Amino acid sequence: MLEDYDDQCDRRRGLGLASAWLDEQPGQSWQDRWTASERFGERVRAGFDMGAMAAFWAMQSAFPELKKHGTGRVINIASLNGVNAHMYSVAYNMAKEALRTLTRTAAREWAQHQICCNIICPGAKSAAFERMEAASPENAAALASANPMGRMGDPLEDIGPVALFLGSDDCRYMTGNTLFVDGESHINGVQWSPNVD
Repeated sequence: MLEDYDDQCDRRRGLGLASAWLDEQPGQSWQDRWTASERFGERVRAGFDMGAMAAFWAMQSAFPELKKHGTGRVINIASLNGVNAHMYSVAYNMAKEALRTLTRTAAREWAQHQICCNIICPGAKSAAFERMEAASPENAAALASANPMGRMGDPLEDIGPVALFLGSDDCRYMTGNTLFVDGESHINGVQWSPNVD
């Protein structure tokens, strides 16, 4: 059984970025409740495959080339969901926190090769947020108003420049960090308890 799983994992290498996991789940909606008390092993495994393992496989594939060049950048996208322990998304939260651990570990191991590995935890109006906003404007408004800046970030204007910095030579001495590009939502946590009933 383990060999079969490893074979499946090998075939999935490089199929997508971890940050797209929630957006890509067929039949998954923001209203699906995945609580810590439920048993849903296959959903957790699927979440880890896309939320952490896809990045792991991509990083493993890229490492020999980065090492050969003596420099490189790894930028992974985690989530405030795990940092703030948002409700009803335990599988997603677990995968994104595993991704942060993976990135910090790689940063430590790969620093000797001048490879910088960092994480962005964005608070942005993603495609998943826009679907939630369309389905439940009141929950979306509550989440945005709970942000100390009173809004969700713009992926291009607020998050993109940070990713460009992390990928540039200006970032050659910064590694192993989580950058919270979230309008300060991570400091005290956004106390969001969605009305899903």
